[in-house]
Amino acid sequence: MSAAKVNAKNILNRLKAARSQLDNLLKDRSWMDEAKKVAEKQGKEVKKLIESDVAKLRVFLEKEKKELEKLQGQIPGEVAKIKKFVDGQKVELSKLLNTVKATAGKKAARAKRVAKKKTAGAGKKASTAVRTLSKNVAKKAGVKKPSAAKKSAQATSSGTNA
Repeated sequence: MSAAKVNAKNILNRLKAARSQLDNLLKDRSWMDEAKKVAEKQGKEVKKLIESDVAKLRVFLEKEKKELEKLQGQIPGEVAKIKKFVDGQKVELSKLLNTVKATAGKKAARAKRVAKKKTAGAGKKASTAVRTLSKNVAKKAGVKKPSAAKKSAQATSSGTNA
């Protein structure tokens, strides 16, 4: 016999043995029951682990819920405090604004008075200078200032001539 035939016979013998083992396992079914038991056991262990984690998660969520409820209770009070503070700041700002307006008004009035005094002083000086100049010119020309009686006579005579 050749080596190829021997190898083929060995392979066929192994195949027959494997097939018979498989048939026995399928007919026996005890391995399936064993697998079910192992799966159930592992399932229980996983369930225990998950239950403890779920319990911890529930405790944590309850604590967080209480904290959130506390914060929700504090929010209206904090809003009221902030509103009161803002209203106080509005009042202070309006007082400050009124003070600034009053101060600015006083400064503007003072500036106007100073400007009026300067212009009034300049006007008086100018009119005084004009009078002085006209007197000097009249003296040089030799013109005398008419008296009050002469002025009234001139006014009446000019009124009849016209």
